This record gives sequence, C-alpha cells and structure tokens, in this order.
Amino acid sequence: MHRGHVMPEAKEALMEWIIEHVKSKDILTKQITAIKQQEQDADVVVEGVLKHQFIFIQPLLSDLSRLGQLKEKHVILVTANTKDNLEFVIAHWPELVEYPHLCLYFVNPKSALDTRWMLFPAAHDRITEREVLRKGLESLFATVEPWRE
Repeated sequence: MHRGHVMPEAKEALMEWIIEHVKSKDILTKQITAIKQQEQDADVVVEGVLKHQFIFIQPLLSDLSRLGQLKEKHVILVTANTKDNLEFVIAHWPELVEYPHLCLYFVNPKSALDTRWMLFPAAHDRITEREVLRKGLESLFATVEPWRE
C-alpha cells in the first residue's frame, strides 16, 4: 500500500472485518442494541446498553483529525497492518495517549497468522517505558502478516 493511494477495497474489507468482530465479541454479553454504518460521527457507531463505540476505518493512517472531539468517548481506529501505519503510530504516540478510551486495531483479514493485533495507547503508555515503545510495538506488529495489496 502506498501513502495517499487508498484502495476502496481495503476500507470495505476492514469495515466488514470490524463489524463481524464486534458482533462475535457480543455473542455472550448481548450488549449491542444497534450497529449503524456511515454515520456522521464515525464510519460505524455501535450502540450498546453500557456504551457507544465510534469506529473509524483508515487503511492508511495519515492524520488523526477524524477523531476530533471524541477524546472522552470509546473510539476504535481500524487500520491495515502495515509498517507505514506502525511508524505513524510511533510518531504520533503523544497525541494518541490523550484519548483514554482509544483502541487501535491493526488488521490483515488474509493473514495466515492472527488476523489482528490491538493496542490501547493510553493504557499501554502507563505500563511501558517510552524507550522500549518501538520494540514492543514491532513485536506486536510481527504477530500478524503485513497487509499486501
């Protein structure tokens, strides 16, 4: 994947993946009351008994402006598992940790290994020293095959 060239198929694949993932996680708890796509506030809004989740699909991370004023909300950012996206997260770490309920999913639905790894920057920042951040994130990155077009 090249910066600035977002394949519509990638966004669609990530959207399908996260919706199925969210549904499967809810099988036992049955907390979800509605899943709405292409909402004004996010690509997907998952309404639940206890909380609402605002899901953003960004195959290529290039900025965080879409997260806007949702710092106190439960936000999920879904992206392709690429080295460029990993580097973006490392470079923008101070901004990401400002979102206390942010969860990032790095996904490759076609991976023969696991299909995703996830990260809660605010929580991760509290338990990890910044000096070893890169090494830790690279270890997580290696658990899923890199996204290929």
